[in-house]
Amino acid sequence: MAKAAAKASAPKRPMTKSAFVTHLAEKTTLTKKQVESVLDEVVELVKGQLGAKGPKKMVIPGLARLSLTPVKAVKGGVEKKNPLNGKTYTTKDKPAYNKVAIRPIKAIKEALK
Repeated sequence: MAKAAAKASAPKRPMTKSAFVTHLAEKTTLTKKQVESVLDEVVELVKGQLGAKGPKKMVIPGLARLSLTPVKAVKGGVEKKNPLNGKTYTTKDKPAYNKVAIRPIKAIKEALK
């Protein structure tokens, strides 16, 4: 009984890439190598769509919407006061970066309620 209780309280781990590829290969008529090449091509497609020459938006049908939002750089050098200890500090520069947002489609949201 102690083993069953320990098993029930053990945290679940996310699926690894190899487990994901194996699962897809078992559920389809594709080999593991073919599934990996399909996943690699999906990654390249997403890079192309969200990249510099793409429209910065993409929909993976039946799964999610992806969008890229550029975030501007923030200039530092401003003196601020820490509310916890009262000491002053100078803020640092923050470089510009691209933020990727992934939103599940409505069907996925409904299924997980």
